[in-house]
Amino acid sequence: MPFVLLVVLVAVAVSYVRGGRLGNVAEAPLHHGWLLAAGVGLQVVVDLAAGRGALTPGAGSTYALLLASQLLVVGWVVLNRHLPGLVLVAAGLAMNAVVMAANGAMPVSPEAVAALGIDGAVVPPGKHMLLDDATRLPWLADIIPVPPIRSIISVGDIVLALGLLPLTHALMTWPRARDEETAPAESREQH
Repeated sequence: MPFVLLVVLVAVAVSYVRGGRLGNVAEAPLHHGWLLAAGVGLQVVVDLAAGRGALTPGAGSTYALLLASQLLVVGWVVLNRHLPGLVLVAAGLAMNAVVMAANGAMPVSPEAVAALGIDGAVVPPGKHMLLDDATRLPWLADIIPVPPIRSIISVGDIVLALGLLPLTHALMTWPRARDEETAPAESREQH
C-alpha cells in the first residue's frame, strides 16, 4: 500500500505541475465511485481486523472478504474502463488477485524482508502471508524490496502503478483534456 500511495502522490504532483488540479476530478466521468471506496475500505478493515487477531490469514472468512474487496474494485474498473490507464490498473489488480486467490493471501518473500534489513519482522497478517516452498505463483507475490519506503511490492503493483500515472493525470486535467479533444474538430468546422 505505501508504494501505491507514493505513486499516487507523485502522479498528483506531476499532474499539478503540468496544469492539472484536484478539483478537476469532480468533472471527470467517474461511475459508481462507491465500488472503489467499498473495495479499498474492505481491504483496510481486513488488515485492521487481522492485526487485532480477529481474522486469520488464509482462513475462509479472510479469503472471502479479500475476494469481495477485489471484486468491488474490479467492478469499478470495468465500469470506468474508458479512462486512460485503467487497462494497466486492471492488469495489475488481476495479477495480484490471481496470486492471492491461489494462496489465500498475498505471499511475501523472506528474502525481500531481509533485503530491507528487517529480519525477524512479522509479516502483517490479513491479506499477507510468508512465501514458502508451497506458495503457488511465487513470481507474482510481493518479492521486490523497495528500501527507500521500506516496502515490498509485486510485479502486479508495478503494472498497477504504470496505469495510475496516466489515470491520475487524465482525471486532474479532465476539462482541459476534454476541450483539447474537441478543439481540432471545431477548428476544422470553421475552415
